[in-house]
Amino acid sequence: MKFGLFLELYEEAKGCADVDEFIDHRENDTALKKTPDENIVLLLRFIYEIAHMSIRDIREYLGMPRPQFCEYYEIKMRTLEDWEYGKNPVPQRFLKLIAYTLVEDFLS
Repeated sequence: MKFGLFLELYEEAKGCADVDEFIDHRENDTALKKTPDENIVLLLRFIYEIAHMSIRDIREYLGMPRPQFCEYYEIKMRTLEDWEYGKNPVPQRFLKLIAYTLVEDFLS
């Protein structure tokens, strides 16, 4: 999936309060034509779920303890702890890049 299309879907999903509304709006999108029909709904649901995850949710989804997550994504433990405890906001670009890698893994 092209990163631009992913960002468009991610931003729309993040702003949508209901997963079914998001899916209904996007499931016939011609930009998704390269995705097999039976996978479009699953893909859209996955993007919606990721768009509504916190950094901790993502880390737990990946099954990584903090030290492993920090090493893998090259961030300091204290930074991750501050993000997870709400002391500092997670940079949106970081969340989007991680979400994009999860979607690419989902598609492969």
